[in-house]
Amino acid sequence: MALILVLADIRSAHNVGSIFRTAEAAGVTELILTGLTPHPTYAGDPRPAYLIERTQRQLAKTALGAEQLVKWSYKSTVASAITSLRHNHYHIAALELAETAVNLFDYQPPEHLALILGHETSGVSAQILHSADTILQIQMRGRKESLNVSVAAGIAAYQLLEPATSAGQKLDWIPGRPPNSGQPQTPRA
Repeated sequence: MALILVLADIRSAHNVGSIFRTAEAAGVTELILTGLTPHPTYAGDPRPAYLIERTQRQLAKTALGAEQLVKWSYKSTVASAITSLRHNHYHIAALELAETAVNLFDYQPPEHLALILGHETSGVSAQILHSADTILQIQMRGRKESLNVSVAAGIAAYQLLEPATSAGQKLDWIPGRPPNSGQPQTPRA
């Protein structure tokens, strides 16, 4: 299974760094960072040098090198990311609390899925929700209405990739990283 996480206007570099680290651990295929989402630098990056340096430092604090291991790209808008993903035959899902949402734990993911994660306070915009093929949500059991976006990303990534790993299927691994050989891995702190 191929799972791409689309980070739509997430404002905290620490959340983005945490999502990079979790994506690497879970075997996410790629991250697409959009809009105001802090992102690592790239060739031709138009941001001022001081902003690039500050963002790199903040991302590195929580990503712990995962930003160098996970395939990622930057798009100026979520709409351009969705257009590209549809062209490559990805099913588009958004993770958001909504009346029409499907419980993440009841969802059977397709072979190629892109999951949109939204802004920390305003979530995924109504326009993007309207363009998604599916809206997924994590059911809250307590009194709080939502989770931190990096925590939600981790829960979703592991849940969506679980059917593939429990069935013994190989995930679409990150180039340069060997698939799990079945040998126990040494936990990293």
